[in-house]
Amino acid sequence: MSCNYYFREIPIDGAQILLKGVDELHIGQYAAGTCLLKRNAYYKTVEEMEAFYRENADRLIIVDEAERKYSWEQLKEILLSAPPRNGHRFERDEAGYAWYDEEFC
Repeated sequence: MSCNYYFREIPIDGAQILLKGVDELHIGQYAAGTCLLKRNAYYKTVEEMEAFYRENADRLIIVDEAERKYSWEQLKEILLSAPPRNGHRFERDEAGYAWYDEEFC
């Protein structure tokens, strides 16, 4: 069974919007392997993704498509430690993660 994961912004009165033009940022999907979605405006690697989250942890939550909330550590355990998805359309980084440039995997 597949599951999608997202960064969702927590609105803060008077604060500039972090996720410009979107309600949530699709992180990736687990379905017979993990596929991560490149978000060049925010991050291009898992290290950059973690830094983006940690720098904005007071403004972001991690949720799945069933609205369950996750910590960064839980996301790492569930999504980032799973084997990468295989296929010619995915780009593998040096760490072995499978990335995709489209909106969905």
